[in-house]
Amino acid sequence: MATINVVFDFDSTLATTFVGGEMFRNHAPKDKVAEANARHKASETSLRVYQEEVFDLITESTSQMSERAAASSSIRSLAREVCEQVWNSGGAVAVASAGLDFYIQPVLAKAGLDKIQVHSGKVTSDPTELPPFRYDYPSSFRETCQSDGVVCKCEVINGVRRDNGGPDSEMIFVGDGETSDACAAANAADTVFATGRLLDYCNKNGIPATEFGEDFEPVLSYVLSKTSANGAQ
Repeated sequence: MATINVVFDFDSTLATTFVGGEMFRNHAPKDKVAEANARHKASETSLRVYQEEVFDLITESTSQMSERAAASSSIRSLAREVCEQVWNSGGAVAVASAGLDFYIQPVLAKAGLDKIQVHSGKVTSDPTELPPFRYDYPSSFRETCQSDGVVCKCEVINGVRRDNGGPDSEMIFVGDGETSDACAAANAADTVFATGRLLDYCNKNGIPATEFGEDFEPVLSYVLSKTSANGAQ
């Protein structure tokens, strides 16, 4: 039977809020953040450049921001149950995010979900250093797909598939955004759960997608039905 794997977007999907935005909100000059945002909205800069610009405006180290992320952010309800069911049935769970590792990993660790594979941008500066930071990105993602220079979510999905069940595995993608989320839903995922802009995109483009809301009940129900059929419960 097919192996069931799940790839989550992080901000506003696996996490209930836009954790990356919370890192610089009220911790960087509002006018400078607005200027950087305007350049990005006008397509003058990529998401990668915009993100680096705003994080380099923050007056904290990544260690301090990691502590804030863990203290103020939470994982969507039933996420743990989804992950445990996938793991118990022999599948893999990953995060594919255009965000940065130093705020993603502490939130997962706090929720007891640090077993999740994380594919995101990274800050390689010492955790105690103040900006400007040094950034690193998965090299194979830079020129592929709709990655905005950060992470190609299609490549993450394809890589998880290769390593966990091969061509016969089922890849579930769960997301909320446009660009890389939409590309992953259209070109790589077998099954899509969506909210927000991703749900709108799927509906407009004829991509089958199931809506999720405050919790992951639709995702959990689906995973249970598939893994029960596999005799994996």
